[in-house]
Amino acid sequence: MFRYIIQTCLPIKRVTPLFKLLIPLFALGLVPLSYACEQKIRISAAKDWPPYSYINNGGFSGLDIDIIEMILSDINLCWEYVSFPSSSRAFQEFKKDNIDLIFAASYTSPRRGFSEFSIAYRTEFMQLFSHQDFILADTMEKGKTKVIPKFLEKSITAINRGSVYGAPFSKFKAQCPDCVVEMNASIARFRLLKYKRVNFVIEDLLTGAYLIKNSKEIEGHVKATRFNVRKDPVHYMLRPGMFSESKLQAFNLAIIKNKQNIKKITDKYYQALDVAKPAI
Repeated sequence: MFRYIIQTCLPIKRVTPLFKLLIPLFALGLVPLSYACEQKIRISAAKDWPPYSYINNGGFSGLDIDIIEMILSDINLCWEYVSFPSSSRAFQEFKKDNIDLIFAASYTSPRRGFSEFSIAYRTEFMQLFSHQDFILADTMEKGKTKVIPKFLEKSITAINRGSVYGAPFSKFKAQCPDCVVEMNASIARFRLLKYKRVNFVIEDLLTGAYLIKNSKEIEGHVKATRFNVRKDPVHYMLRPGMFSESKLQAFNLAIIKNKQNIKKITDKYYQALDVAKPAI
């Protein structure tokens, strides 16, 4: 079984002065390590999902990494990151209790059958991307999540295998299965779009913006349309039984407490990518 693991404990920059004073005592074995954190959890993290989760200088970085580390530090938990080749594989390992937490998860009834969900912590925007040559008629109404545009019925759209795109798109996919191609990697979907082997890609707005800005391979070939396929809150999926009732409550309260900090982190990434943050 292929896994990429990085173990992490509470970042020194985020711990209290008291904890800093105790570090030498930990080394001498005079203070039990359990004082450092109450529990260590295993987090599924992608190595190549910028700007949310990716490898940078040997460790994980990104928007969702920043948020989850802030929340876990706030409630005195340690963590290790475990990476799998795809989100589908991560869900399989989650069901086997080999993973404790999956971030950026959309709530669905089937998923609720094998996991606990935290309260929502941010909003996800799934945008339709096209080739630079594509012209969206000015007479076309700005995209709404409740309506799938008619032009997709005569097109091929690449999506991520295992992602949730909402009821309207699921219905469209069921009615026109040949209109949709599923692939794991974002950059692979955009390569198909660059060479016009597909007509559109549905991608997270920030991920698409990051790739357009940072990948010389697709720069100048791909653009975001104004059509939003899905706007929905995302949650943390938690392994059932991982937290006591009081710890689960503390986890959710940490999300509420850090609401403004989460907004600041999210806004920072939108600003860095020069993307207008959609209205929630």
